[in-house]
Amino acid sequence: MIGLEALYRVQDLDTRIFDLREREEGHPLKAELEELGSREQELAGELQSLRGELEGWRKKLQSSEAEVQRMEEKIKREEDKLYGGKVNNPKELRGLQAEVRSLKRQKDDLETELLEGMEAQDELSGKVEGLRAELDALRAEMEGKRKVLENDLRGIREEIEGLERQKEELEADIDVDTLQLYRRLLESKHNLAVVKVEDGVCLGCRVELPGKEYDRFLKSETVFRCPNCGRILVK
Repeated sequence: MIGLEALYRVQDLDTRIFDLREREEGHPLKAELEELGSREQELAGELQSLRGELEGWRKKLQSSEAEVQRMEEKIKREEDKLYGGKVNNPKELRGLQAEVRSLKRQKDDLETELLEGMEAQDELSGKVEGLRAELDALRAEMEGKRKVLENDLRGIREEIEGLERQKEELEADIDVDTLQLYRRLLESKHNLAVVKVEDGVCLGCRVELPGKEYDRFLKSETVFRCPNCGRILVK
């Protein structure tokens, strides 16, 4: 029992299985998710960098605030000396006045820097929040596409499993030698080992069989291979 009809049906099932595996391998969502993953890494890196910069500003502002506080305390001490009545020497008093003025100018400069720093920090905080929102939205999009992909791939695999079961049933009707030949040809002939002949033309290589060969093929009840491409021919 050769089982050529069953063999042709096996070829049809294998063709469908190969197509499904190509769909599985080349699913467009895989490429989309890869691109989105690269974008996610890029945004995550930017966010980490901005957060580091924001933390640097936070520490700098804390230091500036502490410096302003120290400057205020120093001014108060100098003003206590100036107005406390303990210093009566005019030269010393002028020196204290000059020191207080100098300290206040320094304090004003520090407060200006502090205000500018706070504005810069607020602007940076806004960028961090915006980037974090963009990253969250991207991850949500990725999760949605990932679920769609998983569902699609699950459906493809279930379909492949069903076709494989049908193949197993059909292969029981094919003799071992023919099945082994089929599998060797399937590997070497780009997944197309069994083809029909139409008007004397092999549909595998599209070459017309010589007249005598075509007559032999029509009369043959055994495995007949195309003299040009070597594929198994069926009626």
